[in-house]
Amino acid sequence: MSFNKIILLFLFFTNASYAEEIYKVEVIFIKFNDVTTDEKFIKNLNFIPQSVEELKENEIELIPQKFIDNVLSSVDLLDLDINEIQIITGEEDNKSITEIYNLYKYEDLENLDFLTGRLRWRDNIEILDSISWYQPVKSKNEYTFHFSDKNNISFYLNLYQSRYLHLNLKVFFGKLDLDREIKEFIDEDRRVKNSEINYFDHPSMGVIVKIDKT
Repeated sequence: MSFNKIILLFLFFTNASYAEEIYKVEVIFIKFNDVTTDEKFIKNLNFIPQSVEELKENEIELIPQKFIDNVLSSVDLLDLDINEIQIITGEEDNKSITEIYNLYKYEDLENLDFLTGRLRWRDNIEILDSISWYQPVKSKNEYTFHFSDKNNISFYLNLYQSRYLHLNLKVFFGKLDLDREIKEFIDEDRRVKNSEINYFDHPSMGVIVKIDKT
């Protein structure tokens, strides 16, 4: 069996498993500068994730010249990455459209980009961070993780399917591996719908989340 055929076979089984389960997740972290509170937090965050998939920057792919000069293209090589999924959809004219999704790699905001522009005009709101990525639906207690060095924010998201699609969110300042109590946090499990904008509120922060099925 040729190398190209192996790639196509790999992609066929990948598409059958994941083509209906990939979501683009977009997140905006905000802070209200004019809000003060005397609320006392007496509950600590009790959170131990079963598994964590850390979001990463896109890496530069180096393609040897010999692959460029023959039948193997750079796309063929990228398709061998288990963290990339190729989805092929048929059109009425029998043509195929191929889209490559880099799972757990940072992407630009798309559907929430309009909101960042509006929020920046608000004097009382500060955008702490905004991120986006592609991922499949996970099992319960399996999280996607992001940490903002600039604002010291930890963000854990679990997108899972029960009877309905659910989003479990953990957001707090600091990291889990530090020996300190975490008393200011967002800890919420909510049923969500495709393309719906969700807002999670806390006196110290706010988180806007939108998920879109690809």
